[in-house]
Amino acid sequence: MPAGDSRGIMESNALKKLVDEARTGSKDAFEELVRITYPNLLKRALSLTGNIEDARDALQDAYIRAFKSVTNFRGDSSFFKWMITIVNNASATLMAKARRRSFELILGNPAEDETKESLADSPVLERDPIFVVELLKALEVLPENLKFVFVLKDLYGFDHDEIADTLGISESNSKIRLHRARKQLRAALGAAGFESQDDAALEN
Repeated sequence: MPAGDSRGIMESNALKKLVDEARTGSKDAFEELVRITYPNLLKRALSLTGNIEDARDALQDAYIRAFKSVTNFRGDSSFFKWMITIVNNASATLMAKARRRSFELILGNPAEDETKESLADSPVLERDPIFVVELLKALEVLPENLKFVFVLKDLYGFDHDEIADTLGISESNSKIRLHRARKQLRAALGAAGFESQDDAALEN
């Protein structure tokens, strides 16, 4: 067997030993696992978050999650693949929070009434991150009278009578503005490469 292959097996065996020790509660073993896996996992987090600061935050959260649950790691897959899944989830959580903050900046937080749903409940935030980024870009250039109605209706779940009261317009005017907002957003998303089935969140 080539020497390179032998080293690879030795490295795998050494990693497995560290994982076994970490599963028994060894902090030293887990810290060594962090040292070994950090560079490649940071690249993964960076590819998901898009900037190094968020990547580091996501990876730190991922390692915290892993440390808390490593005793439950059964070894059905490699430790690295297990960590990849945790990094994916931590990155998705971080990006979802960032998207919520971005939406809040657009219109503040009109959903102060506890009976209203918040942005965290909006299905739009569960969409593909690239879709959400393009939607944010389109919202930024949307006329404010249309933007406000869209955000209140499709992101916060306000009814048209509530929107009318909030903005001082009629319900029919609210419906017209929402229709125009969705039409312009669909056009912008279409120009960005999203087909009609991809923007189902923009209901008719």
